[in-house]
Amino acid sequence: MLNNIQESVLETDVVVVGGGIAGCCAAAKAAESGLKVIMIEKSKSDRSGSSGQGIDHYSGFFPAGTTPQQFLDIWKNMGPGAFFGGADFINFSRLYRTIVNRRWASDELERFGVPMKWEHGDYEVADIYYHGGWTTLRVHWYNVKPILAKAVRDRGVKVLERTMAVDLLTNNNKVTGITALNTRTGEFSVIKAKATVLGTAAFSRCFNPETPQPWKYKYRYHWCPASVSGDGWAMTYRAGGEIGNMEQTERGYRFRDDLTMSYGNVRGDGIEAARLTWDGTETRRAGAELERQGKDPFYYSLTRIPDDFQKRIEVAFADERLVSFKIAQDRGFNPRTHHYEMMENRPNQLNTPPGITADVHFQSTLSGLYAVGDCLSGTHNVAAAAVSGLIVGKELYDTVKKTSSPVVKQAKIEEQKQTVYSPMSVKDGTNYVELECAIRYAVDRYISSYKGEGKLREGIRRVGSLKREFLPKLSAENPHELMRCLEVRNIIEMTELHFQASLDRKESRGNFTRLDYPNQDAKYDGLLLNQTLVNGKSVIEWKKAEPMDMSLREESK
Repeated sequence: MLNNIQESVLETDVVVVGGGIAGCCAAAKAAESGLKVIMIEKSKSDRSGSSGQGIDHYSGFFPAGTTPQQFLDIWKNMGPGAFFGGADFINFSRLYRTIVNRRWASDELERFGVPMKWEHGDYEVADIYYHGGWTTLRVHWYNVKPILAKAVRDRGVKVLERTMAVDLLTNNNKVTGITALNTRTGEFSVIKAKATVLGTAAFSRCFNPETPQPWKYKYRYHWCPASVSGDGWAMTYRAGGEIGNMEQTERGYRFRDDLTMSYGNVRGDGIEAARLTWDGTETRRAGAELERQGKDPFYYSLTRIPDDFQKRIEVAFADERLVSFKIAQDRGFNPRTHHYEMMENRPNQLNTPPGITADVHFQSTLSGLYAVGDCLSGTHNVAAAAVSGLIVGKELYDTVKKTSSPVVKQAKIEEQKQTVYSPMSVKDGTNYVELECAIRYAVDRYISSYKGEGKLREGIRRVGSLKREFLPKLSAENPHELMRCLEVRNIIEMTELHFQASLDRKESRGNFTRLDYPNQDAKYDGLLLNQTLVNGKSVIEWKKAEPMDMSLREESK
């Protein structure tokens, strides 16, 4: 049991939850306008978030001056929904803002000290088709997080590290702050705020990690594992906010062992690795078709790409996962002579279409609550995270200055505090890792790539049973384990939403496949699936997507 639990009460204009790219951009920009800002981060802001190791590309430039109508025309020509799995899953006005403002955002990032240009003094452009054919910059961002963390502190933001957000505080249907736990000291904090910004990334930890590994308790996710436990989504949902598109997942093919090289680094500038069938025959056919024809396993080969492009691959990859070169070397793996075996990537993340529902100004369905970065429905990648964070930080001043001082309810604070510390009083209870692995097993077994009503209903039953029987029995011995217990609470609640949403969509569309409903149903055209918590019960509502706001323009330079 924790002794002498301390409680702190802080008050601020803006509290930002999450110190990744989006959170740092929002906090720094808001502070520049003179607002009082607190940023909390579950880890250390110098290396937190999904870009903590570094990032090698800043994607998605449309031609300068692109109007909303031109944007829609370009998007339509890119194919049905581009890589979002279907155009029906997008708020086009907000997507327009996150794309056409990337030049403005890159100027802001350079002002913060983030290098956008290469050693030769200019941008390095790579037209990478897996980002939709948009103009993409290669960047040396292995130190992007230390730079942004310094920019945040230099602007006077109060940064609380090793601090996990527990839940939102509300009063009269308005978010008035958060409660939080210091995962080292066990201190419980109440942070009152006129505006709350969530930059807590996407959600992946209901799935097994994408790269096969020989041990059970694995946390090696494509994104930072600490960032993908669904914290911001679950906080929003429990407070009555809408979560959208939770039936959608990403699916495709990738390297079976991407410890030696990332799939995203073997193509660009019109150059692509050769695709080979099991007998060495080159092919352009899709992976699923090759499997049906019995020509799998299939491979990617870099043996014929130019030497200068191979060098660029290595330079870019070093910005993300330098250690992978050491791993490849130790294994005797030579990317110029060996082939990369491909695998169908089972669903491994709820990212891009799913997330917190928000309007064109990134405000959620709850007054006073904003979402930025990957935790936002329809937003994906580091460039969109930077743009959304910067726009929200820029626009908050006028809103906050017209907002009265936040009021919080003491009864709700006590309730949330009880939730935080209850695992400390459980002896010989449920281990948080075991429960998380049980959730992953249920997801892998009952809601994989191809869905059907029977498996979905059985999955709902099993996850519900885990929640009822084992979540109350979670046991913790220290503040770090309390954090893990809170994460599992978030994971299991968002997993339930994923099952429920998948059961409610009775068709196949984009990356969503129902074997019992194999065709696309026109009745879902233009509709978004939203889930809210009403009087303790999950409610699904289908809503029409907002039309494009034709008055929108790029941010001024």
